[in-house]
Amino acid sequence: MKKNIPFYKNLKSDKHCFQACLKMILKFCFPRKNYSFSFLDKISKHRRGKWTWQGASLLYLASIGFEVVNIENLNYKLFAKEGEKYLRHIWDQQTFNIQKRFSDLNSEQKIAKLLVASSSVKLLNKQASVKDVRHYFKRGYLVMVSVNPFALLRRAGYASHSVLVKDINTQYITFHDPGLPPLKNRKISLRLFEKAMTPPLKNDTNVMAVKLLTKSKT
Repeated sequence: MKKNIPFYKNLKSDKHCFQACLKMILKFCFPRKNYSFSFLDKISKHRRGKWTWQGASLLYLASIGFEVVNIENLNYKLFAKEGEKYLRHIWDQQTFNIQKRFSDLNSEQKIAKLLVASSSVKLLNKQASVKDVRHYFKRGYLVMVSVNPFALLRRAGYASHSVLVKDINTQYITFHDPGLPPLKNRKISLRLFEKAMTPPLKNDTNVMAVKLLTKSKT
């Protein structure tokens, strides 16, 4: 079932793809409300010039009445305990080096401790897959996926980029890609999308599925 999700693009800094997807989710669920990027930066704990991990936003969405599921091949209990040592163990050198350069790992470790202590966020420690995307999308969740944008273009290289799913079938997937460049209703083969979200082209797999419960707190 195709969802009529509003589209918002990344900022010129090219560091707000996650916030753009978060804005799409919030605007879809609360169409009468407006969400500035400064507000989105605040709730997602964004650091200027850095990429954004989803931890802080998972906690925020859960606090305002969303059912929240995070599927990721990262054990938050071990990350909360061991920090960078754990990440070096589970990631290849390229992934670790680029994530360390563009992420605030110390801050994310602190957020991980809050995630582990929370009973409102469902953390599934496994490699995320297209099967997960289809499963949650078909059940009415809004599904954000972390992909390697280079892989989508069939180019060598690694980066972590957030997109929001609009529709999926057995052959194709349609999603809002905040960019840069921004691409509304981007449609590609499911096969290519799967390559872009899973190893060996994307070793840090992640699918975030959220659904607004009937009794919202906002």
